[in-house]
Formats: sequence, structure tokens, C-alpha cells
Amino acid sequence: MRAALRCFATAGYGRTSNRQIAEAAGVTSPALYHYFDAKAELYAAVHDHGLEAVLRAYREALARHERCLDQLCAVVEASIELNRAHPGLAEFLAIAPIELDRHPELAERLRISGAEVKQVFRELLERGVERGELAPELAVDTVVDLLTATSFGVHCFFGPLAKPVQHQAVLRAFQSLLRGSLLRPARRKAFIDPSIN
Repeated sequence: MRAALRCFATAGYGRTSNRQIAEAAGVTSPALYHYFDAKAELYAAVHDHGLEAVLRAYREALARHERCLDQLCAVVEASIELNRAHPGLAEFLAIAPIELDRHPELAERLRISGAEVKQVFRELLERGVERGELAPELAVDTVVDLLTATSFGVHCFFGPLAKPVQHQAVLRAFQSLLRGSLLRPARRKAFIDPSIN
């Protein structure tokens, strides 16, 4: 599964062969067929396993905090940890929707769609509105789309298997943006008139 994740994240579904995956895993091509009948089945297993890992990490992160903003930042922190623990996972999941459009045989095999991640964000924001932490007129679905697009965009921007430090720096900047400290205006220096003694 780890070898397949790296191969799919690097080359995509269409350009990845079972032979490449087998070599990366240190097994023979026929050995893959002992576990998976087809490349599409292996892709689906990697996809479902990866999304389950993300959902679990996000839910655990949310459970550790009470306030909406802290929970959002905790989800970003969980993404940083996921990038460290599972190199290539973020890129793989970011390009999965494109792969599903290109290869209909994949969509037939996936158990979970990715809408579950959006639902986590939706519930988080709705609770924030209910508790008065967020504005009552907040366009929740629009912000969910923004958070999802930002998450996927960060990973697509860096390309397959970018250095984790790059992801970490951008995700920490996103935390600062959420907290309102990234784009704060510079403090003005007090003007001292030199003619006044």
C-alpha cells in the first residue's frame, strides 16, 4: 500500500504500472494479484485507506479543542503530521478527483468519496455559528469550499512528494491567516519632529 501510494502520487494512475508498484514494494508483479485483482482495486484501497487516515486524524484533532478557530488550526496541524507520517498521501488525495474523472473504473470501486472531509469542515463551521464564535451570516458552504480548495491546492502546488518542510511552512502560514496574524498591517512608528526640543 505504501509503495502504491508513492507511485500513484508521483506518476498518477494512468502512468503507474503494476510492475512499478511491485518493484517499489520489493515483490513480483504476480504477487500483487494475490492481494488485488486489478490496479484499479489497489488504487481504490489506497484511496479509501488514505481518506480514513485523514478523517481519523481530523476528528481526533477536533476533539482536543473547544473553540472553532482552535479546531481549524488543529486540523491544519493534523495535516502537517499526516504529511510527515505518510509522504505522498496529500498529493495522492489532491489529484484523486481528477483521476476519477479520467478513469471511470475507479469511481465504481471507491467506498468513500471525499465528501466526508467537507462534512467535517461543514459541521465545525456550523457549530461555530451556533455558539456565536462565527458570524451568523457566514456562508458556510462557501467557506467549506474555500477550506477544501486551499487544502488540495497547497498539495497540488508543491507537486508529488515535496519536502515536508515546504508543506509545513505553508500550512503554518495558513494557520496565521486563520488567526488573523499573517496579514496584519505594520505598526506605524511614532513620528518625532526633530525641530522640537
